[in-house]
Amino acid sequence: MTTREDVPIPDAGLPAPYVSEPVAPHIMADDRSDAGSSTSSGMLSDTRSDTRSRRTRSVDTTPSAGQRGSVRSRHTRASMYSKAATNYDQVPNVLSMFEWNGGGRNVFLTGSWDNFTEKIPMESVQPGQFRAAVQVPQERLEFKFVVDGREKYNPDYPTMHTEEGERVNVKHVDPDTKKKTAGPVRKIVSKISGLDMYSPFHLQETISMIVFRVFYILTIPAAFYYFYWLSAKGGNQDAKIPWILFVVAEIFSFISAVIGLFGMWAPVNRKWRSLDSLKPPLPEADWPTVDVCIAHYKEPAEQLRNTVRAALRLDYPSHLLRIIIADDGYFPSAKSVERSQLGLDMYQLLAEEAGYDPLLEEVMNDQGLVEHYTVLADEDIIRPDCSKECHVFDFGPFGDDMYAPGALPRLSLISRVKPANHHNKAGNINNVLFNSGADGKVILFLDADMQPTENFLLRTVPLLLEEMRDDAVENTLVLDDDPEIGRHANSAWRVNRDVAFIQAPQRFHNVDHADIMAHRNAIFYDGICRGRDGFGLTPFVGTNAVWRREVLTEIGGFVYGSVTEDTLTSNEVHRRGYISKYAAEDMAYGEAPVSVAAAMLQRQRWAKGAIMNGMLIFKRAAEEKKSQIAARRRGEIDEFYEYRRHGRRPNNGFVRAMFWLDSTLYPFLGIAAYMYMFVALYYLFSGQAPIDPRSFADLASAFVLYYLIRYISFFAAFTDVAYIDILRSQETWFSYNICHVIGMWDAFMGQKMSWVANTGQRNRRNWMEWVNISIVALMVVGLITRVILFLYKDGGCRPWESLGAVLFGLYIAVHMWPMAAISISERLKGRKADDVARGVDLPLPIIYSCVTILGVLVLARWSSTPCAETSTGF
Repeated sequence: MTTREDVPIPDAGLPAPYVSEPVAPHIMADDRSDAGSSTSSGMLSDTRSDTRSRRTRSVDTTPSAGQRGSVRSRHTRASMYSKAATNYDQVPNVLSMFEWNGGGRNVFLTGSWDNFTEKIPMESVQPGQFRAAVQVPQERLEFKFVVDGREKYNPDYPTMHTEEGERVNVKHVDPDTKKKTAGPVRKIVSKISGLDMYSPFHLQETISMIVFRVFYILTIPAAFYYFYWLSAKGGNQDAKIPWILFVVAEIFSFISAVIGLFGMWAPVNRKWRSLDSLKPPLPEADWPTVDVCIAHYKEPAEQLRNTVRAALRLDYPSHLLRIIIADDGYFPSAKSVERSQLGLDMYQLLAEEAGYDPLLEEVMNDQGLVEHYTVLADEDIIRPDCSKECHVFDFGPFGDDMYAPGALPRLSLISRVKPANHHNKAGNINNVLFNSGADGKVILFLDADMQPTENFLLRTVPLLLEEMRDDAVENTLVLDDDPEIGRHANSAWRVNRDVAFIQAPQRFHNVDHADIMAHRNAIFYDGICRGRDGFGLTPFVGTNAVWRREVLTEIGGFVYGSVTEDTLTSNEVHRRGYISKYAAEDMAYGEAPVSVAAAMLQRQRWAKGAIMNGMLIFKRAAEEKKSQIAARRRGEIDEFYEYRRHGRRPNNGFVRAMFWLDSTLYPFLGIAAYMYMFVALYYLFSGQAPIDPRSFADLASAFVLYYLIRYISFFAAFTDVAYIDILRSQETWFSYNICHVIGMWDAFMGQKMSWVANTGQRNRRNWMEWVNISIVALMVVGLITRVILFLYKDGGCRPWESLGAVLFGLYIAVHMWPMAAISISERLKGRKADDVARGVDLPLPIIYSCVTILGVLVLARWSSTPCAETSTGF
């Protein structure tokens, strides 16, 4: 994105912002006729072959841009300019330019100059790019964009978090400020560190990164001294059990911090580009074919309707797009050939959405136009490990109708008769990849509840491409044998063969700002994923990801052996030298679990999968390399894949090992939470602290210094994460820990978990909730007991020890209370499935008043104790 300097202008005659209006379709068709004349034999695309159609085409299968149809015609994205009046009471003396290149149809600008009250329409410069010249005061401004009804920020402008936790853009408007070039010091530092020290938009991020790196390194010596102090000087010899547990918990916590924060060494904030506005442009005829694979199991059919509609609305040429419902619930159980009622409901829903008329099917079959229903079995099944029979229902359009103006993308329902060991979701996806005849070069994977925005493919597919220089060696090579490029490759763009997939974050419709159960998981999506993107090792989370089919073909599809097959699959491609990228833009929205029980079961499955993945990776690391290569060969292009494999040897073994440890050990290291809880309870009931510093200076030189350095490095690493989300991650580290422990037990003992809907419609209660409630209750009892013992047993002596115990117990109780409160609320009054999770409504004014009175009474009682009289001289 380009930026403009703010230019002072006279007070009079200021132009108003622009608003976009669509032009007639034929105007755009004329403008794009050259691009439409390109053939589809280019490097990125192929003409889809309808293998089930018996129609002989008698027309050209490569229509011009004016004839090519799409659900969202690109003609509507053109614009002409018309002025719109503004409502400012005062006319500022500075005209500032604001730009947005993140796609969309209707984009508006709103900012702090009028307290976010007015939405200013932006001018459409070209498809996906907008701008607006706005009269603003000469001060620090906060602003955001409203794109098709959704509020968004622009990652190419500096950002900040408001007091409410909302992320907005920020801009300093000063007409006297001139553009400064980087000085010699900044150039030297930028060269040594490899950081962007030139762009003012990234200066804040660069400073945060430098601060993080410095304090991350300082954490290690500070930790060594701290642990030495704990073991040799600061431990409480009179309370050895809590002392030892505290030391072990601190070591676990340190290991988790070092491994987890390592991935934040070089986070990436990618510059956005859209597929339809690349420079140099990529003709639409060369765009890759895309299969949108929506995984479905037992979710109600109606729940899938909005997802299907969102997929049909994707802004992509309809003849290059195919929507596939991978339905694993059509045949309810292994070896079953009787379709379920859910399968019938799914069929009816898709027929309605596709506008399919079953009455015409017989006539079409008689004329040899289409076979709507295909069953593949026996020798037609390429992968019998995941399917005994593959049933394909095609709802059209077929043949030449795919190119008709306004045509919908091809919609298909693919189900399977499962073998005894059907491998759950991984087997369902592999059945679509290898047995169904799907042939899209790019595959978008979505969960049943995830609804993509229209620009999802336009914003993610470019990250799979690389621009070719005119003098590039590859342009002079013969690439006929390359299955993705071919002889007539486009000379400007080509598929980046080192990239396996592009991952986008998960967002949810039914999560409010508080997000007590941490469904937003911002530490992961806004922090960790950006950090791992810097190493090319972004993890695959099972949905909202665009994959290259060639890569999945090479590794044999989704990898079996874990309940979190997505992470296992991304580990496999990273092990083979592929990289992955992260598209840090909100482009798909789903539904989060609506109950604590469903959320805890989801986290239990994640923890179990993490342990299973770790064990499998450790086991496979001992296998010989030659046997691995022999076992991975596939089809007629084995030699080509082997050539690629030798030319793409992974050189990031240490980084991958750190990420493997981070993903595998987090459930195990979470045991430290229960150690802290035990130490806190022991401290409250006995009054004996786990540490016994000789003086405040002794405590500050070890404990305070260590945690100060550690927290500075933590907050510097996650500057892009809202404070409310950081708080939720700390709270749920305690609250979800029981899920991690049970997940580890299931993994080690080989226990099986029943399926749970992500939306939490089932399993609204679970025994694990009582663990959190009981711990909070114990902490409250401990707090009351400590105050009573301090006043009556200790005689008011050693107040600092009692204060430390109260603060320690209060810290844990406050962090565990929010989720425990939701569990209590669900049991007391119930809640509808679509309600936002909320805790118990407490009468806070009354509670604050009672606490104040009790505090005065405690202080009065303490003043009459022997130790208090001695210390005060009464």
